Amino acid sequence: MPQWIPLWHSLPAVSTSKSTSKETLANHDHHAERETPRSNVGEKHGVARPEVPAGTSRRRRSPKHPGVVLIKPDLARRIGWRARYTDPDSGRQVKETLDASLTTVEARDDWAVRKSRALARRRLELEGGAPPTTGTALSDALDRYFKDHPHLKARTRQIYRAVADKLIEHCGRRFSADALNGPRLMAFRSTLMRETRRVHVRGGKRGALKATNVQRAPATVNAELRALGTVLGYLRRLGLLPRLTSDALRDGLQKLKAPPKRIHYLKPHELQKLLDAGLRHDADTFAATREEHAGKREPGTTPRYTPITTIVAAALMTGMRFGALVDLQWDHVDLEALDHDGRVVGEIVPPGGSHTKRTGVIGLEVSPALRKMLAAMQLRTVGKGSVFGLTRDEANAALRRLAVEYGGPSGSTWQTFRRTCGTYLTNAPGIFGAASAYRSAKQLGHSVAVAERHYVDLIRGIPPTARTLEAAMQVEQQMARVVDVVTAPAARARSAQQRRARSKRD
Repeated sequence: MPQWIPLWHSLPAVSTSKSTSKETLANHDHHAERETPRSNVGEKHGVARPEVPAGTSRRRRSPKHPGVVLIKPDLARRIGWRARYTDPDSGRQVKETLDASLTTVEARDDWAVRKSRALARRRLELEGGAPPTTGTALSDALDRYFKDHPHLKARTRQIYRAVADKLIEHCGRRFSADALNGPRLMAFRSTLMRETRRVHVRGGKRGALKATNVQRAPATVNAELRALGTVLGYLRRLGLLPRLTSDALRDGLQKLKAPPKRIHYLKPHELQKLLDAGLRHDADTFAATREEHAGKREPGTTPRYTPITTIVAAALMTGMRFGALVDLQWDHVDLEALDHDGRVVGEIVPPGGSHTKRTGVIGLEVSPALRKMLAAMQLRTVGKGSVFGLTRDEANAALRRLAVEYGGPSGSTWQTFRRTCGTYLTNAPGIFGAASAYRSAKQLGHSVAVAERHYVDLIRGIPPTARTLEAAMQVEQQMARVVDVVTAPAARARSAQQRRARSKRD
């Protein structure tokens, strides 16, 4: 039986002497990307290769580092040695520049072998279910969150953006989102814990801050950790943080233990003091104005400031957030709404609803004085536009004046007014009865657990006969005065409208 005898293509001999020139080694370097003529004779095991037409060529691949091809330098373009391979994560071809220290063939060969093994290991990891890397910078990933959430409220966006910028500063602008893991997040948490308070520079430019030696409160740090957890949780679910697991995210952003603290609310005597200060503030007038000197206005009748008592009273009686109060339009107020018994009580639907995805409807049956005040204001403004006609800066400036110039109680903030309303709604037995925790949570827009944790048994001594908030807060006289002040201009406007109507008929 005839036997197949392998035939081998004769290759030119290469000298192995030490005197071989560098050009000769470069021409025969098997690591470089080059083409060699195909052999049209048999291979081993006695199997003959198919005939290859003359003039064709085939790229030679090195068996030492499969998948990694070394590319010779391009001196004209000032490009050194490079490697070409396929990225297992993206599936795209990548060219990587080698380190300048790899000056010998052996060093480049060793680098290519290690790179080939690393690529093989990564392919096995991906086949085993490992998430692929994205190559996205951490700053770009964080920007993606804010692009995907254009409807965030201004204050929420400001808080989220501030802590996101701190994370970028901690990791570096070029830090990859693929490298963010639990230890790196834990290190950033330590940075937030060591950060000290910053206060406004007295007499400096607007917004200028300076650092102090006082540590920040745990609640402040926890607010930043909570905000960062929301942002990174979304990016992790989106697949942009492959090395950050849910457990690492929870451990890396673990909240600080804050000592239990009773929330601050205003007591009845403080509420009376606050409303009296607001009435004095609104009644303050200029000594003389140009219109008064010109005889166009009675002397001493020009108000010095925009009235603030109405929005303060609304904050106390509704518990609405400051932003919702400032943005409240007459379209959100329905003074003819009915309660469950069919009585006309009125209601307010805050703009934007509540943070717990509830309807956020506030019934005015808990404060009849507030409904009377809003009715008089609606008559004066013809029920169009803003309810209180104040900007955020005007309202905040007026609130500071109440405490500094008009004898208002210290600690009077919009958040304090909201907490005060929640305190009396939850603990007044005559308003909502046994459903006080649920009804107060529904009105303020938070969960029942928050009402039970922070408001139950916070204040005692409220008479069970108090059926309204002004009665529970013991400010019925002050609210009556507020209604009278608002009703007087409204009555004048009503009489003026009646006079104009009669003149048209005549």
